[in-house]
Amino acid sequence: MDGEESIFMYKEIKPDLILLDLAMPKKDGLTVVKEIIKFDPNAKIILITTNDDQKIIKECLSDGASSYISKPFGFKVVLKGITDILAK
Repeated sequence: MDGEESIFMYKEIKPDLILLDLAMPKKDGLTVVKEIIKFDPNAKIILITTNDDQKIIKECLSDGASSYISKPFGFKVVLKGITDILAK
């Protein structure tokens, strides 16, 4: 799925939580975060990234992403991230 499809699908389905890769074709994760948060300020988004660029990660978090998980990751890390966000 690319960034444009991600935004469209969010607007159609409005899931409780999004696991969003930072690197996507057509629109990157930062752009997707901004557009989804503009549509729904309460959206819960966990970024998935291999990018160690803390500036981009901080920008995503300040623009509305709830958290991030760095690749590679294990199942327990993802489960904890999801549980923490949904508990808020």
